[in-house]
Amino acid sequence: MTGASLGGTPHQIGSTKNRRTTDGLSTELAQTWLSWQCRMVAGIIRGKIYRTGAGGTLGTLLATWPGEGEGESQLEQAAVEVLKAGRGKVFPKQKYGPNLQRTCDLVSCPLLIEGQPVAVLSVMISNRSEPQQHAVLQLLQWGGLWMESLAKWKSSAREQDSADSIELIAALLSHRATKAAALELANRLAERFSCERASVGLRQGVLIRLTAISHLAGFDPHSQLVRRIEAAMEEALDQSASLIFPGIPLLGSMVTRATAELSAEHGQGSIMTLLLPGQNGCIGAVTLERSADDPFEDRTLDWCESFARAVGPALESKQHNERPLPTKAFDWMRGMLQHLLGPSLLALKLALLGLGMLIWMLSMVPGTHRITAPAGIEGAVRQILVAPQDGFIKDAAVRAGDLVSAGQMIARLDDSDLNLELQKWRGERGKIEKEYQEALAKRDRTELSLLRVRMEQVDAELALVHEKIERTRLLAPFDGVLVSGDLSQSLGAPVALGEILFEVAPLQSYRVVLEVDEHDVAGLKPGSQGRLIVTALPDSSFAIRVDQVLPVAESSDGSNYFKVEASLIEPSPLLRPGMRGVGKVEMGERDLLWIWTHELVDRLRLWFWALGF
Repeated sequence: MTGASLGGTPHQIGSTKNRRTTDGLSTELAQTWLSWQCRMVAGIIRGKIYRTGAGGTLGTLLATWPGEGEGESQLEQAAVEVLKAGRGKVFPKQKYGPNLQRTCDLVSCPLLIEGQPVAVLSVMISNRSEPQQHAVLQLLQWGGLWMESLAKWKSSAREQDSADSIELIAALLSHRATKAAALELANRLAERFSCERASVGLRQGVLIRLTAISHLAGFDPHSQLVRRIEAAMEEALDQSASLIFPGIPLLGSMVTRATAELSAEHGQGSIMTLLLPGQNGCIGAVTLERSADDPFEDRTLDWCESFARAVGPALESKQHNERPLPTKAFDWMRGMLQHLLGPSLLALKLALLGLGMLIWMLSMVPGTHRITAPAGIEGAVRQILVAPQDGFIKDAAVRAGDLVSAGQMIARLDDSDLNLELQKWRGERGKIEKEYQEALAKRDRTELSLLRVRMEQVDAELALVHEKIERTRLLAPFDGVLVSGDLSQSLGAPVALGEILFEVAPLQSYRVVLEVDEHDVAGLKPGSQGRLIVTALPDSSFAIRVDQVLPVAESSDGSNYFKVEASLIEPSPLLRPGMRGVGKVEMGERDLLWIWTHELVDRLRLWFWALGF
């Protein structure tokens, strides 16, 4: 591997904030381990640890030492190749720096936890012999075994802390009374951290009053010990921070005078006071005491503070539920007044005020109430043309949508069979005429009478065939438009006697049929006027007048509607039967609030009535 092969675009480095991974390896642990390794091995110029990504790819940067600098791309490329190879490798005499004028050796190896690569270590070292290079690789691999053990230990410690926290919170929630829960908390903390004494105090106004002392069912609230513990708790409360004595305060320079006096007078050298946060601020504090030769650790403080954030709201809820009934009623009324008159939720209150003013204005402004319904245009008279007999389609001159005039042929049926039948009867009549002439020459009156009857029968058949041939031509009954029927694609198709073939409507005689919902039909009377807009002509509206409300309901899509017939006040040549649109009928003047809400109110009234209210 050469210096050129280690060049290229560096891998994108993510944030190196302290965050834990699922394998137990944290940024803090990786940074500490890398610094220790780089200081222990002489000649290391720069080192980096990269996470492993999904699918065996290189992930984000986990730790770096001593900081960002030259050789970033070479370190990353070495980590990529080691991750692909699955074992540690040495890359001697690699060039880096400005114009690649410097040389170094690269050593890289995967870091394993439970046999799986979780990270890759890459370091730059000064040039050295091959045995020394492999010795550095061996040291780094041995250090990886130590880091694996440390990561496993931290992971198991976190799991144990989580289990202890869950068990303690469950024990607190099992008690209904605040004092019993506080005593349970004090006993558990004293046992968990080997304390001589654990105390729990809760706020009463601006002061803290001791509620429970570990392993004591009762105590004198006026004793010197109780006063000292309460003073230590109030000292932490005044500074809004946890306190450890003796030791470095958690946040800057903190006052620990009351805590020191408690330690001096009652023989407990190491004291830690934690605040219990609640929904509305701090609700109390916990003070832990043990001997001076067993000081509290930072890890203990971190666990206790995280646990206190979960315990505080639970104790606050129990305190809230134990208030006397008059106090609860008073607090509820005060809270309501604060919400209504106070500065909180100002935007919501302004919105409600604006909504109220809008409702008042709508109740005062009049408007025209209209009902809206789907509408369709139909011909006032509709003539249906049916098949006069069984046959086949021969010609189709027009189709649906075409204008026709009275007597115009619309379609014609095949008459070839009828013409053959006509020729047959004509031949039969000629034969009878010949026999009639022979009988007339013989003066056979009986034969003449029979032949005359047969001739009349043949004439009747001829007339019938002529009539059938004439009826094969379907003619328009009047001037109008063909509403339905298209036989142009069905030439030669059979039709049956009585089958509907065409429908003709007049051009200037239309009616409008509105499908009015059953909730709106009440109050709709003949003579009401409105407007119609059809889908095909959205820019034009047509005046209509209600003629009749049909007292028969029909169902469609799960709802009922009534058909209302209306007429066009001014017929238009633009309209055609079959057009669909929307009609609006005026129902009178009402205020806008009623117009916009009456449908919802009517449905709610019907629903409540159906429920029996």
